Amino acid sequence: MKKRLSCLGYRLGLAMVGLLFGTWGTELAVAAPVIQSVAGRLAHGGDITITGSGFGTKSTSAPVLWDDATGTSITEKWSGAWPDQLPGYNTGYYAPMRGVPLPHSHATRYIAGSHASNTGADTGLAVILYKNIPLPPLPYYIYASWYQRLDPQWHFGGDNNTKTFDYSEGTGPYDIPHSWYICYGPPHPNSVTDTGAQWTYENGTPLENPDKNGHIAWWGKAVNPMANWSKVEMAIKLSSGPDGYINIWENGHQVMNYVGITDNYGGTTRSIGVGGYARMYGYPSNWRYFDDIYIDTTLSRVVLADTPVLSQATIVENQIPSAWSSGSITAKVNLGKFAQGQTAYLFVVDSGGNASATGLAATVGGGSAVRPDAPAPFSVQ
Repeated sequence: MKKRLSCLGYRLGLAMVGLLFGTWGTELAVAAPVIQSVAGRLAHGGDITITGSGFGTKSTSAPVLWDDATGTSITEKWSGAWPDQLPGYNTGYYAPMRGVPLPHSHATRYIAGSHASNTGADTGLAVILYKNIPLPPLPYYIYASWYQRLDPQWHFGGDNNTKTFDYSEGTGPYDIPHSWYICYGPPHPNSVTDTGAQWTYENGTPLENPDKNGHIAWWGKAVNPMANWSKVEMAIKLSSGPDGYINIWENGHQVMNYVGITDNYGGTTRSIGVGGYARMYGYPSNWRYFDDIYIDTTLSRVVLADTPVLSQATIVENQIPSAWSSGSITAKVNLGKFAQGQTAYLFVVDSGGNASATGLAATVGGGSAVRPDAPAPFSVQ
């Protein structure tokens, strides 16, 4: 997440980061995480061990979900996906098709589904993947990121309502009125050469309009979703009080910073959905594509970024942790969009949303093992 988590030092810097980048209502740490060394073979899919201090605790080391389209079945990782009753158009794993390339060179497939019919949510009204979780005690946090795009032959019309994320009570998306969602709003592009859309939230249960900052539902400018892949990141504080927030970044630019109530529902289960409903259903060309979906119920994470200060990054790739303590993290390397020879920077983000003040430099491509005492830059392959 870019415009977001750069700790600029100590308390003042951390407070500024909290205001700008999604630590509203959290207890500020005394100091940001510090990375001292990295060991292991830094190849895509390899394992690294990061040592340092201030990493904090993470009750479950692995994220709630990581899906880079390498599995055999959507339901191995997800609670469900729509459409799932529309043969030939169901949401699943696909090799590149319809002239839509992969989001980066380290991917071999993506996730896709089509709004090809209009008979129900599971037959084309929505293209969405959803994960059900037991409700943690409020307040709690969600961090999510993914690549997304629409088909270049997308058929637009009407108000072109196209939703991108859903949060619901219960065991599935759109449990209206116990649900809120994020979407692309007007003006919508009508071709791959038009300008982009606008980010907005919908459904006022319980989202406030205006929010605690006095901002109405329409927010920052979005990319043209038909023209290319974009990287979306979200940091959310789920709260029944005024300190909840929804922060969204697209390709490193902050496009939403809602502050207010985010969860005043009952029940004991929540559903987190990526994708969603689109007004222009019933068109076989209206495919949607996703990849590298990362969902967790904490802000704690490890990332590679393209700048030494995380708040300035335009490429941020989540690494996949498998062990986590205050002084050591083991993670699987995910290079994502990073290309051979490119310099990347490794960051640890703690549960308060505070990132390493400066990333540890890495050169993508080459090298093998990294000594624990090796000076930066270390080597990534």
